[in-house]
Amino acid sequence: MGKKTKIKLSQCMIVKNEEENIRRALSWAKHIAFEQIVVDTGSTDRTVEIAEQMGAKVYHFQWCDDFSAAKNHAIDQASGDWIAFLDADEYFTEKDTEKLANILDQAEKRKGMEMPHFIRCAWIQMGDDGKPFSVSVQDRIFRNTPEIRYHGKIHEQIGLPGGEPMVCQDEQKTLSIFHTGYASSVMNARGKWQRNIELLKREIRENPKNYSAWSYLGDAYAGLGENQEAKNAYLKAMEGKSDVTVSRWGYMNAGKSLLKLFMNHPFLAESEREAEEVAEKTGYPATDNPDVYFFLGLYYMKRNDLKRAYQEIKEALKRLEAYRGDDVIYLNGNLEKTYVWMAGFCQQLKLPDEELFYGICALRMNRRLEKVACEVLRLMKREEQQGKGTEDSWEVLKRVYDLQDIRDLLFLFKCARITGYSALEGRILKFLPEDVRKKLGG
Repeated sequence: MGKKTKIKLSQCMIVKNEEENIRRALSWAKHIAFEQIVVDTGSTDRTVEIAEQMGAKVYHFQWCDDFSAAKNHAIDQASGDWIAFLDADEYFTEKDTEKLANILDQAEKRKGMEMPHFIRCAWIQMGDDGKPFSVSVQDRIFRNTPEIRYHGKIHEQIGLPGGEPMVCQDEQKTLSIFHTGYASSVMNARGKWQRNIELLKREIRENPKNYSAWSYLGDAYAGLGENQEAKNAYLKAMEGKSDVTVSRWGYMNAGKSLLKLFMNHPFLAESEREAEEVAEKTGYPATDNPDVYFFLGLYYMKRNDLKRAYQEIKEALKRLEAYRGDDVIYLNGNLEKTYVWMAGFCQQLKLPDEELFYGICALRMNRRLEKVACEVLRLMKREEQQGKGTEDSWEVLKRVYDLQDIRDLLFLFKCARITGYSALEGRILKFLPEDVRKKLGG
């Protein structure tokens, strides 16, 4: 149960046909929120009924194709000191909810110019497989003041009037919002991509130089698999780079998204040079954003240029280690697969030392990757044959596996037997119970 903060926290959300999510959406804050406000924009399922059963204050808002208008209506109903505005497909874990109470109490103690307008959180996108695929930041917890409101009909942003700077208390290393709404199955099932396309086209008709809308339009077309339309929209968005009103984030997002599109559909790029030109427009090779190198590397992987793929992704991992920005970083949510790919590149490029390094990195992310573990042991066996002995291998494995855990020992024993690493088999047998050793023939 979450700690009841001394600060009054209003949880707000707008919903439509969210009966699958509404219980979880209200449950995470049930024991920390002073009030829970749900603004319904036209549900035809049991969303309203469930919300009312759970004790939320439910209001109705006539949908007018304007997300900010609906969200601001929810804010207008809030009477708490702070607002947590998460969507129905977003949630905090119980552990982070506990932390939030303390963080709000601490924020209230800051005075004058140091008093924060909002609490910045990490934003973790969850895919269809239940695993994160990207990490960025969001400002969803903010003071309840008349000046702080949402702006923009779609892909709305919170802020002060005229874009005045707001004081941020950065808690992205402490608090994480989990979001399931961008999983492809969810977007396709609810027709959100098509809805977004219509709204974005309307914004572009009103303002053809709304380059952010062009970028979001590219995302929507890509979500529907209309790849040529997506490419055209991203290219249009990137024309805004020379416009002083367009943020760095705006054209970076378009450029990275187009590189990602080329990654998934490599022949959508007319040539390798076109892909490189897109990367250059996003700052390559000087940018600190890891995803530019990552997507370019995966593009070359799909083109079967493994040497170039290895070089670009190696640079992406180097940049990720040093990265201190707050852009959405796709690589962050795909490290396990990336290390596996890199180990595979190194194997084919005959770089055994680096293959061993990336293989161990992959196992640290997921120690049950059998093919990777077998390849790592094969490389360790080769080192043993070169006179390095098993002690080095054992020390490395101790940093990845719990060698007091019989499940880890049996997994390693299986992999050692597959690879013919008899010296390691013998070492593992000594740590296994006698009855298990007998079954294994030891």
